[in-house]
Amino acid sequence: MNLNLNLSDYVLLAVLIFLLACYPLLRKLVSSVEIFVGKYAQQAAREKREAASGGDGAQSVTQTLVNLRLLAHERMILFTERIKPDSLIPRTLNPALSAREYQRMLAGDIRQEYEYNLSQQLYLSEEAWSVISDYKNSVITLIHSAAGEIAGEQPAGELAKKVLEQYIASDIKADRVIRVLKQELQ
Repeated sequence: MNLNLNLSDYVLLAVLIFLLACYPLLRKLVSSVEIFVGKYAQQAAREKREAASGGDGAQSVTQTLVNLRLLAHERMILFTERIKPDSLIPRTLNPALSAREYQRMLAGDIRQEYEYNLSQQLYLSEEAWSVISDYKNSVITLIHSAAGEIAGEQPAGELAKKVLEQYIASDIKADRVIRVLKQELQ
């Protein structure tokens, strides 16, 4: 096979590699800009409402904090639901992976989602945050425990089956986390 590449092909290949390398940074930049624009729009809308109603600034701050707490609780309930093995596995199962690769992927996804929500602890009680952290750690431990019972070369489906079996048999339940979060709001 004869590969005749000219200078433009090499330049195109270099540009493509550069763009692929920059993609995560660009994605993060776009996400940051979206957050900034969203906050700016919310602040402008809030100021407009306050000006129209002649609102009290202290009441507005209190309402903002209440809204942030509600949003934090909502996000942490969503986080809890997303990392439940019976929700996580159907969403992430890739039969092409080995059990060992799938184990790393599951634990990594859970940690990544947890890190994404770390700032929510600002609006939760220490008890609620502790229950969420314990639940996350229990699910990761369960995944590692299940992986220890099968050979790493087996297909990902075998690990998924073992994780689900252990989850059903365990006392690790998302309901407790959700109950604590709901009680905190009342």
